[in-house]
Amino acid sequence: MVEPLELGEVPFYWRVKKTPTQPPHDIPARLPFSFTFLSELQLVIQQRNPSVLQWLERVYTEDANVGYLQDGHALAESYGGEFIDFFQRASALLRKKPASAADIGCGGVYLLQKVREQGLAVKGIDPSPVTSAAGKKVGIEIVPDFYPSPSLTERFDVLFHYDVLEHVEDPVAFLRAHHGNLSSDGALIFAVPDCSHHIALGDVSMLLHEHLNYFDEDSLARVVRAAGFEPLRLEPARHGGVLLCCAVPAASHASPIEPAKDDSKFLEFRQKAQAALHRFSALARQSMNDELGLYVPLRAFPYLGQLSPETKLRFFDDDPGLRGRYYDGFDVAIENRDELAARPPERVMVCSLAFGDKIAARLREKKINNLRIVLWSDLFDGVAG
Repeated sequence: MVEPLELGEVPFYWRVKKTPTQPPHDIPARLPFSFTFLSELQLVIQQRNPSVLQWLERVYTEDANVGYLQDGHALAESYGGEFIDFFQRASALLRKKPASAADIGCGGVYLLQKVREQGLAVKGIDPSPVTSAAGKKVGIEIVPDFYPSPSLTERFDVLFHYDVLEHVEDPVAFLRAHHGNLSSDGALIFAVPDCSHHIALGDVSMLLHEHLNYFDEDSLARVVRAAGFEPLRLEPARHGGVLLCCAVPAASHASPIEPAKDDSKFLEFRQKAQAALHRFSALARQSMNDELGLYVPLRAFPYLGQLSPETKLRFFDDDPGLRGRYYDGFDVAIENRDELAARPPERVMVCSLAFGDKIAARLREKKINNLRIVLWSDLFDGVAG
């Protein structure tokens, strides 16, 4: 196995809170994190740490937020809508029109409702009490357990999930279990975060302790095939930074996948990441008053171990649902753009590659005196803003 990329103790973000002291109080604010590589799958992963896995299992069963695929969230319609569009296009590729579907890891049951609106009988499985309550509210049965589960024995025409496979300790075994819950001519339809650009840049901002696997198109196809499925369609989404995949059980006579042995993808990622971490530290030190503003701050969390303890952080985001709330591990209230203009920090880092230019342009429109804006692309060689 290659030498891992060690990042030390990294903020353990798993929810947004109304107050900095919201319980439970015993979950650590920081946990260790290391990247390593499964060369046979060409898959960048979080090195498995028993303590981290134990805490993850705990927080998945907490009464906490369940992401943006829930009614009322600003991103649900665009990101969820694109997945439903892919679901419909993928369903048209199947031998028979699907009549039933199960969602694994259903969050706020937003997608389950949308699939039910397509005329399918639906069911979900998720250990979160938030999901059970959401399912009960709209009349959708939820199995309160992790998948696979002895409580889910039916077969469905489609098994689907959104942002789930990256959380799974053994993604090949997880997908292989799907064979037992698929009807004949059934299919998997799912989405995972697209880490292709981050891996190519050496950008560790993709890091979350909850994410054990970091996929690009090649590694996702290898995982799917290793689990006994064949991708019918695998493509990047237009929104949301995800890879969309539809796969069906591979023919019994299909040739086995030849495992890869080359570690060059990870070695290049590790080298570039170490350079970016050094640049982040250097840029942050240029704040003379030790106050650093972070716009869309989640992307910066994996880099915060590079800062001195004296650095005062301020968090900014345009999502109205985040204003005045707190990320786990921090007593820093999230502010909006108007609050930044009213009391500007000396320097703000815009922690987004996809939307960095747009956010910076909006800040410049405010004509904030002496505000210095650093783009996330400044951390990487040869990247346009």
